[in-house]
Amino acid sequence: MATIQRVPSSPWRAMIESAFFANSVRKVSMAELYALAVKQPEVFMTTQPMYQPERFGFPKDAMVLVSNDGGIFGRTARARKLVRSFTRAERDKCLSILGEATYTLNKRPGLWLEGIIGLHHDFMVKAHLLSPEGDAKNMLDWGLNFLPFMPPWSDLYATSRMLDEPDILVMADPEWSHPEFKDGLVIIDELQNCIAILGLRYFGERKKGTLTLAWTIGVRHNMVACHGGIKKIINKPPIAVFGLSGSGKSSITNSEDHDGTLKAEEKVIVIHDDAFLIDLDNNFSIALEPSLFDKTDSLEFDDPTLKYFYSAQNVAVTLLDDGTRKIIGKDIRNENGRCIKSRDMFNHADFCEKPGIVIWLQKDTSLPPITRVHNPAMAVGMGASLSTMRAKGVENVDPKELEKLVIEPFANPFRVHPLVVDCNQFFKLFKQGCECYIMNTHAFGLPDKLVDIPKRLSLSIVTELMRGTIIWKEWKMFQGLSIPRNGNELFGSEYDRKYKPPKDMTYLSFLRERMQDRITFLSNMRDLERDMDNTFIDPLVLARTVIDRTLNPI
Repeated sequence: MATIQRVPSSPWRAMIESAFFANSVRKVSMAELYALAVKQPEVFMTTQPMYQPERFGFPKDAMVLVSNDGGIFGRTARARKLVRSFTRAERDKCLSILGEATYTLNKRPGLWLEGIIGLHHDFMVKAHLLSPEGDAKNMLDWGLNFLPFMPPWSDLYATSRMLDEPDILVMADPEWSHPEFKDGLVIIDELQNCIAILGLRYFGERKKGTLTLAWTIGVRHNMVACHGGIKKIINKPPIAVFGLSGSGKSSITNSEDHDGTLKAEEKVIVIHDDAFLIDLDNNFSIALEPSLFDKTDSLEFDDPTLKYFYSAQNVAVTLLDDGTRKIIGKDIRNENGRCIKSRDMFNHADFCEKPGIVIWLQKDTSLPPITRVHNPAMAVGMGASLSTMRAKGVENVDPKELEKLVIEPFANPFRVHPLVVDCNQFFKLFKQGCECYIMNTHAFGLPDKLVDIPKRLSLSIVTELMRGTIIWKEWKMFQGLSIPRNGNELFGSEYDRKYKPPKDMTYLSFLRERMQDRITFLSNMRDLERDMDNTFIDPLVLARTVIDRTLNPI
């Protein structure tokens, strides 16, 4: 077995674990969950056949089920509370709340589903989900998104590497409420691998909460926690891309031909577009999920990818004259419609070697479409200050926040271990020879003179990075970065005119402001949070100093 049983050593795990053993709770199979979800009052049964239902023990005629969550269609980050950050008063208060939550959950019929996180024998963690019986559809989706604990996956788990870790425990009650926590409450004890998700219906809370604990386990075993995508092109080192939803992470990872820029012999193998670990000791990059949790904002009415659907959430359903009930995508009903589907829609594998290229996907308009980072410390600093905009509807935030440029270190808002830990892990990766690049996938230039960066250009850039055809020259105004010398040759005759960084003072002032935003963020992490090292700030300060000398010559 890959994880071991321990006597709980924190009250948080003791409360959550005990809740699994109440008389009201029974273990459940995927087949029983499907039967319960079909009868769940708020669930819609479509007439879209589910992809390969027999592998989960479902009936051969199983259909895609749709669940909608009410008025919230995304994650609620403000609900998350880390046990390690509690004051004594907060600890006592939340322990009491958790105790009441387990009591009220156990007063109702409950279901216990076992699963596996990780798709390689080097990293497989057993996980357990406890929810009320009325939440069968979310539990079903959790089993479809990860691996249910059943053959053949349970057989592989039995042969996997032993990890000195307790199993992951997830307790979720969407019916919970509390007057002080109107947005819900998520209590995370990452040291004990347990989480309580209270008052939140959105499936993504269960998925990302589980991944949060799996990533943290991996880091404790000298791995790099990656909220990103990774793919391999035959005979080339793997490419990993990191970005929030809407940055192009999935578009780049899952593209098999890079919008026609790849040759037929340049075969793509996709590992995953959302979550993986890099094992620095054993040269593995390991996917954590067998399925894709994808947006349906571009889903056509009779899209061929519907064939690969297992489930869907927060999408519309319509009845046609022939009696069929069809899913409507394009986010017509609401933003952030989602589906769970198989990776069989393209060539894929569960693992590969560690990446040879890492790309930070940013929406910082002061940066051109592609730059190369030479210094490992600068590579970490630029990743730790990854600047982007949040995708509309993905998170439950004030709409005004969606217009702001935000910094999300390594594009991972689900990190619960200290940031400097991630910095040190990525630093090790870059010191081992991994190359680092920054791609701006949004637009370039001053706020009133933006030039769009089309998706095809971004995909073309990834193609040429893989081929190693870009010739680099020093970007004198941003010390530590390089820009393409042969951009016109590779990406069209207009590339330099549109995207070559200008030397005028207005642009340089804008670039300096954005650099200072990064420095300020990292410095605050160092000074206020005690969670950053000067090693990763100094290269940015040095780069800003070069611009200062240009703007204010002595």
